[in-house]
Amino acid sequence: MFSSTNRTSVFSRWPAFCLMPLLGLMLFASCKDDYPYDDKEPEWLGESVYKYLSEDGNYTTYLSLIDALGYAETLDRTGSKTIFPANDKAYEAYFQSLGLSGKASDVVKSMTKSQQQVLFNSTMLNMAYLDNMLANVPNTGQSDNSGEGIALVRASAASYLDSITFLDKDRLPATEYWADYASRGGIYLMDNTSRPNVIFTPDFMLRLGLTESDWTQLFPDKPYDEVGFYVNGSHVSGNQKNITCKNGYLHIADEVVRPLQNMADVMASHRQTSLFNQLMDKFSAPYYDEALHLSVQNYYGNAYASDTVFVKRYFNDNGVGACLQTPDKKDIPSTQMLYFDPSYNTMNMPTDMAMMLVPSNEAMENYWNSDRGKFLRSVYPTWNDVPMDVLSKFMKNHQLKSFVGSLPHEWSKLSDQKGFLLHLTPKDIEQSILACNGMVYLTNRVFPPIDYQCAYGPTLTSPITKVMKVAIDDNDWLKFHLYLRSLENQYNLLVPTDEAMKTYREPISWALWATEGVDKREIWSFKQIGEKIYADVYAVNEDGSQGAFKQTLGSSQADQNKIMNRLNDIIDMHIIVADNETEPLSGFIDEGNLQYALTKGGTILRVEGEGGATIVHGGGDDECGLPGANIEGGTDNIYFTENSHTFFIDKLLQDPFKSVYAVLKEKPEFDEFFSLLLGDPSVFAYFQEDKEVQAIFDQNTTEQSSGIGQIVTSFNNYRYTVLVPTNEAVRQAFSEDANLWTWNQISNEEDPALKKEKCLYLLNFLRYHFIDGIVPVAGNHFAKDYDTAARDKNNQFVKIRVEANGDQIRFGQTASVLTEDPSLYNILTRDYIVNNKDPQKATDILASSRAVIHLVDKAINYQQMGK
Repeated sequence: MFSSTNRTSVFSRWPAFCLMPLLGLMLFASCKDDYPYDDKEPEWLGESVYKYLSEDGNYTTYLSLIDALGYAETLDRTGSKTIFPANDKAYEAYFQSLGLSGKASDVVKSMTKSQQQVLFNSTMLNMAYLDNMLANVPNTGQSDNSGEGIALVRASAASYLDSITFLDKDRLPATEYWADYASRGGIYLMDNTSRPNVIFTPDFMLRLGLTESDWTQLFPDKPYDEVGFYVNGSHVSGNQKNITCKNGYLHIADEVVRPLQNMADVMASHRQTSLFNQLMDKFSAPYYDEALHLSVQNYYGNAYASDTVFVKRYFNDNGVGACLQTPDKKDIPSTQMLYFDPSYNTMNMPTDMAMMLVPSNEAMENYWNSDRGKFLRSVYPTWNDVPMDVLSKFMKNHQLKSFVGSLPHEWSKLSDQKGFLLHLTPKDIEQSILACNGMVYLTNRVFPPIDYQCAYGPTLTSPITKVMKVAIDDNDWLKFHLYLRSLENQYNLLVPTDEAMKTYREPISWALWATEGVDKREIWSFKQIGEKIYADVYAVNEDGSQGAFKQTLGSSQADQNKIMNRLNDIIDMHIIVADNETEPLSGFIDEGNLQYALTKGGTILRVEGEGGATIVHGGGDDECGLPGANIEGGTDNIYFTENSHTFFIDKLLQDPFKSVYAVLKEKPEFDEFFSLLLGDPSVFAYFQEDKEVQAIFDQNTTEQSSGIGQIVTSFNNYRYTVLVPTNEAVRQAFSEDANLWTWNQISNEEDPALKKEKCLYLLNFLRYHFIDGIVPVAGNHFAKDYDTAARDKNNQFVKIRVEANGDQIRFGQTASVLTEDPSLYNILTRDYIVNNKDPQKATDILASSRAVIHLVDKAINYQQMGK
């Protein structure tokens, strides 16, 4: 696409031509040297830079800059420079664009020295480069590239000492770090890095793959050139480059090569970005640097003798440009940082720079007033009132660290720093502005972070969900924010308010009471302190109400582990996947279509009502006879995000505390089937070495864990349905199948083979009533096959057909749920495994299995049906 030549710099061929005659005189005064260039310069070498420009006659303005700064001798005799001058007409046009009238050279003379330096130094590099060398860097030897064609940013002759700005009090950021200087009337500011030049060469664009359509997006008013190049946006045509002088190269620009602002200055000076800039300034502060201050004193003499000059920095953790502490040396929280400092001039140079998407004031206001901005608007009066930790997420999402990796032809795949697509299109861009350290795009829409778009976004801002905010956003243990960021799925997120989080019935202690009768129940009251969650622990009165205070958990690592274990359990049952087409219990709970909803953790929640009047019940709430959770504030506290309906609820939902064993034991209607499930100790002792014969119930005790009471051995940290045939149905099954022996018959059998055969036959009969998948009577209509706990001769799980028709469910075309008595179906249970062989000493829930129990009218003898 672009042509590239491989020329050698005249200054590398003749590195010391000025010194050679002198050396000859000193060392060989009595000898004659036949080398011709000891006494004269090569004819092709050309005049000095200064003389070339003087003789041309069209560069009087540029020469006046050189003369005013005292650089005439330097550019007439010595050095190896690269110069980007422009002619008088270009300077006249430039000054007129700034509203400066008069002869251009006279305008130069009226400038301060600082203004002259800023204007001139951007036109000079302190090395001699042909155009094809401008994009080259030394080869490090660490890769297969030669270092050619990869440079974009070059250090110019500019110095950070060239310019010092006084920022008056009306323009100071309105934050605590700047307040003192407002009372003094303002502050002197300077950069702590020199502003470089940005040079787009054909070699760089070819190597990078920057296309003509990319160029048109970046610089719509500048022609694409495959021969010439651009310096700070000023064009150098192909016939005006590589003019060789004895002390450098001239590349004549079509217009003045003006100094570029950095990205921070671009935002501060653009009239359409004042709101975004105001928010960026909240992350800034003035810093005193003694070394810089001394440099200023040495450079400017007494000009700033009575003043202190500061550097404006932005809080960030980006490598060498990082700013990690406040001016008074306090560490800045990571939640209050940017990705990079937009005022740091040398970021990523020489091979790259940064990029920023800067929404216009109108775009910012449109987002604020939209449904997507509701969660901010409903809490904070204005953008300026958004706290730093919440605002940081928004500002950072508009920063991309690499311009090279973010070219327009890549926008359809462009992701933010967290890996989520930005969905940036050319239609989003109002203006492209080149800065010395990056490209600034003025946009007509905002690019909110994934945290704002997804399910937990409303928790970030709400004053009544601080506990859940910290829990969901935790990046060390729980990491639920990573799960809830998926925009490919839809969720219901139920967020208990801080008040609701004060009445947590701690599951281990309540399960011990419900299943074993050991009453050491506790109620925990969660609270947020800084970035951690603590829990005040209370005893429980006989009626289940909160009793006396016992202790506060949270100060130790062990406490934090314990709290995180419970918060993980809580959040798991407050997330409902809403778009699982294969799951009948999936959907949005406020739409009035679900009687039960399946949570991420595997439990089910009972749902009543719709919209703002939706009420949700946990199995533990129903078990304790407690009311369900209402949406706090009704419809006002339902938030529709990109991937969820998020609800603030006034009660913390609780899982059941009773196990399958405990529920079956207490219901006389379940007696016959429960007796069979208990088995016969003598039979299990006989087959204790036989892995095929396993009891239905056991405490599953190991050296490190155990169940809380008897748990179902075939359960495996999943969700299940348990069918309990009526007492009469169980008796009928035995009367109709001679192969179905009672435990007493099996115990008395002396033939080992027959004993095992009848034992497995009975166990599979029982296990067929344990179904992998939770199927409540929930008004659904579906037909689906599920695995059971029974196994066939090939050791594969035997399936059962489930057909739901509204409030009727039939299993295996035989058994139907009996729904006359609400206490005998849709009974929710939970089998717990904890982290100690003595459950009373356990601190954590290791695993659990949820189940729904139904009384059914028939026992399902699939083995007999198979015959």
